[in-house]
Amino acid sequence: MTDPKKSGKFKEYLEVERLKINQSLQDYFQVIIDGVNDREMKKIVTEIRNYTMNGGKRVRPILIATAFRMFGGRGDEIYRAAISIELSQSFFLIHDDIMDRSDLRRGFKSFHRKVEEMLGDIKDREHMAESLAIVAGDLAVDYSFDALTRSNFPLTVKFKALQQLVEIIKVTGYGEGLDMFSSAGVKLKMNDLIRLHLRKTAKYTLEGPLLMGSYLAGRDQNLNALKAYGNLVGLAFQLHDDVIGLFGTQEEIGKPPKSDVNEGKQTLLMIKAMERAEKGEKEFIQKCLDSGDINDHDFERLKEIVKNTHSYDYSRWLIERFIESGKRYISQIDGNPEQKEFLEWFADYLVSRRY
Repeated sequence: MTDPKKSGKFKEYLEVERLKINQSLQDYFQVIIDGVNDREMKKIVTEIRNYTMNGGKRVRPILIATAFRMFGGRGDEIYRAAISIELSQSFFLIHDDIMDRSDLRRGFKSFHRKVEEMLGDIKDREHMAESLAIVAGDLAVDYSFDALTRSNFPLTVKFKALQQLVEIIKVTGYGEGLDMFSSAGVKLKMNDLIRLHLRKTAKYTLEGPLLMGSYLAGRDQNLNALKAYGNLVGLAFQLHDDVIGLFGTQEEIGKPPKSDVNEGKQTLLMIKAMERAEKGEKEFIQKCLDSGDINDHDFERLKEIVKNTHSYDYSRWLIERFIESGKRYISQIDGNPEQKEFLEWFADYLVSRRY
């Protein structure tokens, strides 16, 4: 069981870091918005700022700052560099909501729906809003590179971190593509799903940010244990997120609980349920994934099948195995004990949401 005092200390650390990241984001956007001369585009850039600032735990930039300190980094300049990953997060989410046809993000309107509202009564409003959202996502990824290059780190370490940011965005793009094929009905096996999650989630949520922070601290050797921690805990985080996506509430996930099913996503819950269900139940699961708009009765029956086939239990078991395996690598990291202790606690924290 987690020590309450330790948990309180680390939660306070997360909040202090989150506030510093938010301030750096606000400062950055003020500079960018002041430099936009076109009235209409100033509205779009302002909306990128609002979208970025609405919610978000700032996990990725906090991990950059944590790895930076773990390997001897000092000072607050790290926050100016760390916001780069949060800006790339806005890029991914804006485009992801268009691809998934999502109306909500973090409990607020998705970017393209907000723009659609802003446009008012114009011709072909929905297409125009989606097009402007694509432009906004493109701008957000440009801002991610811009923010990192503006930071006052030595050119050599900054270039190494920039290379990693490029790698994060590229690999995550591959994962996004695999996810779209999955939603289109291309059947995934367990190893396909793990590959997808390593690319779409683990790389840009944990491994990539930890490496960026390490490089900015001047450490670019002996990072295999840190990479293993990032990949294993990243896998657990995504599997947990999928469980929340099926069994959680809209308040917990920031969008309707039926979203993953309506998008036809082949999560581990669905894959294992299909493997273990009887023929009629398999046909029902496939019908639900193909429906695009599952009704309440079928949704409840689907959740019952997932539990009755022990697919839910298997997901929970695998999440715990990944977390425990990831934590074992922490002792092999040659870094500051305080940040290592935080990473051990953080692994459990990431999968602590209940449903």
